[in-house]
Amino acid sequence: MSRALQLSGEALPARRAGRLTPTARFRSGAAVQTAAGGVSAFFALEGFDRRRGVATYALRVINRTKSALVCRTWVLCNDGEAVLAYPAFFEVEPFSTSETLVPLWPRDFAPFDRAVAEVVGNGVHCIVEAAAPPVRNLARARRTIAAACLAAGAIALTATAGLREAMPRIAAFAVPPEALAGTTVQAEYSAFGAGRLSYLVTAPDGHRLQGGRLDDHSGAIFISLPPASQRGAYTLRMAMNGLLGNASETRVLNTLSSQQQDARIDDISVHPVVAKPGQSVDVAYSAAADSGYVRLVGSDGSIWAQQPFSRTGETRLVIPQVPDAREMRVVLHVTKGSSTAQSMAGVLVTNGLNLAPQAGAAAAGDDPGMAPVTGSDANGTFEVTERTVRGGNPISVRILSPRNGMRIALTDAQSHEVTGTDAGADADVVTLRAPSVLVSTQYTVVATFTDGFGQESIIHPVTIVP
Repeated sequence: MSRALQLSGEALPARRAGRLTPTARFRSGAAVQTAAGGVSAFFALEGFDRRRGVATYALRVINRTKSALVCRTWVLCNDGEAVLAYPAFFEVEPFSTSETLVPLWPRDFAPFDRAVAEVVGNGVHCIVEAAAPPVRNLARARRTIAAACLAAGAIALTATAGLREAMPRIAAFAVPPEALAGTTVQAEYSAFGAGRLSYLVTAPDGHRLQGGRLDDHSGAIFISLPPASQRGAYTLRMAMNGLLGNASETRVLNTLSSQQQDARIDDISVHPVVAKPGQSVDVAYSAAADSGYVRLVGSDGSIWAQQPFSRTGETRLVIPQVPDAREMRVVLHVTKGSSTAQSMAGVLVTNGLNLAPQAGAAAAGDDPGMAPVTGSDANGTFEVTERTVRGGNPISVRILSPRNGMRIALTDAQSHEVTGTDAGADADVVTLRAPSVLVSTQYTVVATFTDGFGQESIIHPVTIVP
């Protein structure tokens, strides 16, 4: 005989029956043998509907005795108290089998860890048990969920940071705002992320000047600007292209005209022009140059002393120890860029015994016309008798040391010859005509000649006034 209980939506009231005293060990299945026959009982959790909160237990009883059996279900609370789980009892007829589904609402009871089925009859009393429905540990679930959320958040933050680091970004791109055409400038950069870094320099007319791929994500780029006579604007663009995006920065570099003046010597003088061996002579000069040298050279081309060019316009040389009197030259050679200029002035070296007094006498009284040799304006080759001349008047140039193929000329500030004449080997005085001017203007008297050094020039300034 089989009976199934109908499940209802409402929980039945719990009934307390004190403590249940089992006569046998708790188990899910039991078999009892009596003189009248045997009884077998099985009790197990069939299912649990969490949405409805109903647990279903399966109870199966086999009665092989001549008397009927009565079955009741209980819940055994954690404190040991037994509470009737279902108010009705089930009857099992003699020599029959009963299979019953027993509903149980766990929320109607105190916490319990097992359900119990009790089978009672004539000379029969057995108890079988089944596990309680699984109960969710909310605190543990909350902790698990919180830990999962924290882990997910950490993973999300790490992924976000990783993506941010991998996104192409140009952090710095420094370029000078202005530069001189014909020079090389340095542009510094710094970039982050995953991608290919490249740069491009565009000239003012739009053509590509230089560019290419950059292997390092930080460093410097050297940009060679071509010479130009006019101002221009160069465009520098840096770009980084990657799977996560692109980044670019643009800078403008303005260039200034690269017109450069050539090397030029405006004036050179030596003091004193008559010196003894071991004596120092001061060389004063005015020149536009970047580098060069000042040499003391003998008439045979030998170099007796040398000092580097000084931007202050002053250099000191020491007369060497020579056994006899001789004439030497102070040579100023300068360079600027690819241009050069050279000029010289004479110096008379005496032996300190006989020639010095003779030279002094000649300078003092034997020849009054030679007196300017010892003056501050003398350069050893020629002398301008007057440093300031009115326009239209003659400019007298006294030849102190004749040279081969010498030409005396008057040049303007642009080194253009205004007037000039050749000075023969026996010429003593050369006369040039001063041009007419409206304001005071400086000109230069230039003596050009040829000797062991090739063509050389010696200059002396003169001022023309209205």
